[in-house]
Amino acid sequence: MANRIILSLGSNTDQERNIADAGHLLDSSFVSISFSVPVYTVPINISCSGHFLNQVAIAFTEEGPDEVNYRLKQIERQLRRTPEGNATGVIPIDIDLLQWNDLILKPEDLQRDYVKAGIRFLQEIESGGHQKIN
Repeated sequence: MANRIILSLGSNTDQERNIADAGHLLDSSFVSISFSVPVYTVPINISCSGHFLNQVAIAFTEEGPDEVNYRLKQIERQLRRTPEGNATGVIPIDIDLLQWNDLILKPEDLQRDYVKAGIRFLQEIESGGHQKIN
């Protein structure tokens, strides 16, 4: 049985390109994945100059959570995320695993307005209320 996961994506540098590139890499990494509409947000708990472009994804995978997290970190490195950038607040891409089936891994992130809105949007897609955007 496939595991249902919820991901959050964010970028504060070359945002549109990095979110699109991450989306393409994620699309080729999972059996099925849907993305919410990206939204700009102010930085949370980070001092940096640029707004973040954020997006939520719901995916299905046969892999376990450790394998998924490893894959997400590989994609971050591929898109030039570095410890130096983290220290200076330059985040080309941040991809977090928020939920694994019914197990909530990042409860604080799931309470953010843009995450809740993205999840609602994707749940409407799953129930046939919206067309899939990718």
